[in-house]
Amino acid sequence: MDYHHLRYEVADHVATITLDNPPKLNAMSGQMLASFSRAIEAARRDDEVRVLVLTGAGRGFCSGIDTEVLIALAQGKPVPGAVEEHGRRHALEPVGWFGVEISRIEKPTIAAINGPAVGGGFALAMACDLRIMASDATIGMASTHRYALPPEGGITYTLPRIVGLTRALELLLTGDLLDGREAERIGLVLRAVPRERVLGEALALAAKIAGNGPIGMELTKQLVYRGLHENDIATQVEREDAALARGFRTGDFHEGATAWWIDHRKPVFRGR
Repeated sequence: MDYHHLRYEVADHVATITLDNPPKLNAMSGQMLASFSRAIEAARRDDEVRVLVLTGAGRGFCSGIDTEVLIALAQGKPVPGAVEEHGRRHALEPVGWFGVEISRIEKPTIAAINGPAVGGGFALAMACDLRIMASDATIGMASTHRYALPPEGGITYTLPRIVGLTRALELLLTGDLLDGREAERIGLVLRAVPRERVLGEALALAAKIAGNGPIGMELTKQLVYRGLHENDIATQVEREDAALARGFRTGDFHEGATAWWIDHRKPVFRGR
């Protein structure tokens, strides 16, 4: 399948989406946004894919929405390339729909932030479950002070849940940029590492997660995110018990139990 301004690869149960528009620090063009939708759907449908890693080509992660897209939106015109690439329905979706697409995929997601992640790029990283960031990269919502615009990509939903209300408002209202070390300190990212190690660290983490039972990982992710909106621990425990009942009926549970309790070996999970 052909993708525009984007590469999609699968190896060892890990899908890697690489935003590929280096001259613009991987700014999201209409064609890239449409290709991103198709890549996410490909990862969702492929039972061989257990974890998704998102990164950028060259020296940037993602510099946000491409200027051509912003101009079209300001003029009330269709996003360039969106209709031709993905059909009219996609052209009618909100420009920040990429945040919904990455956050709704059932499989664990990891952002490998190899360079600047600003504006929509910041939102894209926050929509992932886990984040590894280059120590010298920058991250933040630049649209507030550059264009006097509110943010997009669902970051007003994700960011307060990651760093808390006060810190989220500070970052969104000031537009301040953080480096990787500060992002790690406040819990914005899991780890900050030298730039050359970012993708390797993300892939190693992905491999570790992919080695676990994929059904169990998907149920765990579902429980955690549903629990964020639940005020009653008893309801959440009931959900956990229901998920456990589903897990007990899988072949992966029987493989794990046999491997650990009887054969004393590492289990080989098959996602069934």
